[in-house]
Amino acid sequence: MLKKNRKPVMALFAFIFAFSLLLAACMNHAKASDASGSLRIMTFNLRTANATDAQPWEKRRPVMKQLIQTEKPDVIGTQEGIYNQITDLEADLPGYSWIGVGREGGKLGEHMAIFYNKERLKPMEQDHFWLSDSPNVIGTVSWGNNIPRMVTWVRFQEIHTGKTFYMVNTHLDHASEASRQKSAQLIIDRLKAFDPEVPVILTADFNTPASGAVFKIFTEQGAMQDAFASAHQRVNDSIGTFHNYSDPTGGGSSRRIDWILNRGKINVVRGETVTFNTYGQYPSDHYPVMVDLVLQKTSKSTAEETVAKQPTSTALLITEIVPNSNDKGNYNYVEIYNSSNKAIDLEGYKIYYYYDPEAPFDKAKANKWTITEDQSGAGTVIQPNETKVIWIKKQPCCYNFGIEQFRANYGLSEAEFGPQQLLAVFTPGTNQGFNGVATNGRAISITSQDGYHLIGAQYNKGMLDVKANESVTYTDPLHLTSIMQKQAGNQKPTPGISNTGRRNGTEN
Repeated sequence: MLKKNRKPVMALFAFIFAFSLLLAACMNHAKASDASGSLRIMTFNLRTANATDAQPWEKRRPVMKQLIQTEKPDVIGTQEGIYNQITDLEADLPGYSWIGVGREGGKLGEHMAIFYNKERLKPMEQDHFWLSDSPNVIGTVSWGNNIPRMVTWVRFQEIHTGKTFYMVNTHLDHASEASRQKSAQLIIDRLKAFDPEVPVILTADFNTPASGAVFKIFTEQGAMQDAFASAHQRVNDSIGTFHNYSDPTGGGSSRRIDWILNRGKINVVRGETVTFNTYGQYPSDHYPVMVDLVLQKTSKSTAEETVAKQPTSTALLITEIVPNSNDKGNYNYVEIYNSSNKAIDLEGYKIYYYYDPEAPFDKAKANKWTITEDQSGAGTVIQPNETKVIWIKKQPCCYNFGIEQFRANYGLSEAEFGPQQLLAVFTPGTNQGFNGVATNGRAISITSQDGYHLIGAQYNKGMLDVKANESVTYTDPLHLTSIMQKQAGNQKPTPGISNTGRRNGTEN
């Protein structure tokens, strides 16, 4: 019987084992290389899901999911997304987390949400501010813009390398050049507080081309660079970024209004204006812009994540509501307090009354009443630390009621409640007003003249908060939100005296 030679077989097994080790080492090297290589940054105006036309969010959402899954950005600075839209993306993109707040506070209004690859990046610090003269006051506007504008920023750390960078995201005003320039200056001023050794990346829909005054503020005064323009390789650099579903060129390169700027030790490898679509269906009316960049060595870590360094507040507070007064609700009111350091003229501001308990603060399901001076009043300006009472005057019963009748209902003297404290809304529908006896929930907002939410409150949510001629009192909203917290129901009304004990700006 012949003896088999086992040496070739053993040699083959040895070769296979060695090759497996080499392959595993190569794969591990590739993973390490991927983890420590370039970062892919995207800026993307999502187009709000509130838009009502031939391009609804339902049609655009699957294309947006496919685009992001195809391009695999590590960080996305988004603009215009509303809360439900942001959470849709969160569900579609399980590898990402996001940070953001509505520009009207909490979940309300458009977000400057920053999405990030949670397997690669860890947030270390985060904060938000508003582009106005009062940047720490939620929902404020200044400088000619009627729409609140804001900034969300995060300091990220790469998990595998320890490298850190700041990611700043915003959306400048579409109408006011003065607002865009002053917003740019405020952002540059805020960046001065950042660690100078840590690189900064700024994404935005700037609503102006990458030239002109706003661009110069960022590049000259802020020492920032246009990442797309400085990239070693550029794709689609001859087109603009706002195509509006009608112009594939986006108006040409002179109409590039979505930029990515950077500052610090960064090498930009590649830039692209992404024209992804599925059979002509685009995910947004903007093209996203994307860059691949490499952070040079930097490591500035903190022991734990720090959230919201700057204090924030709302300028106006709702301190008391009477939704069910005597005489069939003819003396219902909302009491507001000016917590800011500036006088506010409330003429033309509005009360939105939300009557659908399933959709509180849904502006499509609200009665909208304009605040004005009552016939017995004495001016619409509310001074800092001052309280005003907004009388909900119903038609046809109450339009001609005067302050004497209001005082009589609440047992107040002229000294206790003067005309300088009284404002009104004149509800247009017959007996239209608050429902103070429904227990399934009602809500109200004080809004700007343009209908942007400033402060809100809810009552009768699951239980009756008041009987006739009783009030609900409220305390300050939670941080970065604009909905008052209920303090107590079934209270004795104290119109003109907030629950902090103030009347006409003085302590009682």
